[in-house]
Amino acid sequence: MLRSALRLHKAVASPLATSFRAAARIHTLPPLPYTVKGGVAPLFSPAALKVIYGDHMTGLVGRLNELIAGTPYEEKLFHEVLMDSASSLNESMIFNHASQAWNNDFFLRSLTPSPEPQPMSEVLASRLRASFGSVEIFKREFTTNALGLFGSGWTWLVEDKDGRLVLLNTYNAGSPHHRRRMNRMDYSATDGDFAAQAQNPYAGNSKFSAPAKQMANHSYVPILCVSMWEHAYMTDYGLTPEGRKRYLEEFFKTVDWSVVESRIFRVSGF
Repeated sequence: MLRSALRLHKAVASPLATSFRAAARIHTLPPLPYTVKGGVAPLFSPAALKVIYGDHMTGLVGRLNELIAGTPYEEKLFHEVLMDSASSLNESMIFNHASQAWNNDFFLRSLTPSPEPQPMSEVLASRLRASFGSVEIFKREFTTNALGLFGSGWTWLVEDKDGRLVLLNTYNAGSPHHRRRMNRMDYSATDGDFAAQAQNPYAGNSKFSAPAKQMANHSYVPILCVSMWEHAYMTDYGLTPEGRKRYLEEFFKTVDWSVVESRIFRVSGF
């Protein structure tokens, strides 16, 4: 089953990588699976989505193009810029812009504008129960982690090397893809905490996608994330603790659980 899933994701990813290489010099925003004008109810109004996608992401990608102009990164695909700059501490500006854009795209692609909350499959619910005890406990702990972020960052549901689903906070543009760039305030982690030889979980219809085995080696596999940057919630919810909590409540009503499940690769036992 796992082998079949990997073949499917490779088949989806490869044409995207091939078609995008011709335009690799100038990176552009990948289109969303919904419209900015329509918003993503109940989480984001059109005005909020314009700030997050139209303004913030446009600025990130535009600045990234300026930073890589005239450098070896100019010829690289988006995921190559992200991963190669992550390996060099001298390329922090390039990494920060690429990683923040990738995180934002991954977050927005996890959502659905459906008027009704999307049901969670029993397969995904079983995985969450195995890791957290229950779906309700997972949501509570995810919310607690997100509210506990002091400053800007991201809360992630990730898959570790043993197939466990665990929670991870990264600060600023921190990425779960690369140990050196997680930007965690937890220095007790060891190499054994990070997934080795993981498959890329992000083979969706985005120009930021990568072929299998390109992005998640020696790191956690991202499954779901929420942006805890102020620009993500201030338009609709303000900056109070109560507003942040309501933002997270609406987030869970808007998650497309079928997308989340499609990102899981270690499916032994299910």
